[in-house]
Amino acid sequence: MSLTFLQLFPPQQVDNAAADTLYTVPSTPTNIILRNGRVRFTNTSAGAVTITAWAVESGDAAGDDMCILGVTSIGAESYIDVDVPVLTAGGTIQAQAGAATSITASALDGFLQS
Repeated sequence: MSLTFLQLFPPQQVDNAAADTLYTVPSTPTNIILRNGRVRFTNTSAGAVTITAWAVESGDAAGDDMCILGVTSIGAESYIDVDVPVLTAGGTIQAQAGAATSITASALDGFLQS
């Protein structure tokens, strides 16, 4: 058996208008889970910008009970790394920035297991 390593998602700007889905755990097979997920949020602007992130189970919506990073200010040209709890099939990693084109999300770690 061979192992294949893939990037969970490419680096992307986080939307500020609404919660932005960064990654969705595949729904097949139904027993798949995301383990050891880790995301870096980098502020590429000249001023501090806030970020909020959620690990949302399939069928749910981003809310306080799913929050993995409460509203947090990231200084200019700085970053914060966030661990993602285990997510089951169809679960999502979501985030919302405090300003447009200021925060970049990058997948640092994580693997799928079934």
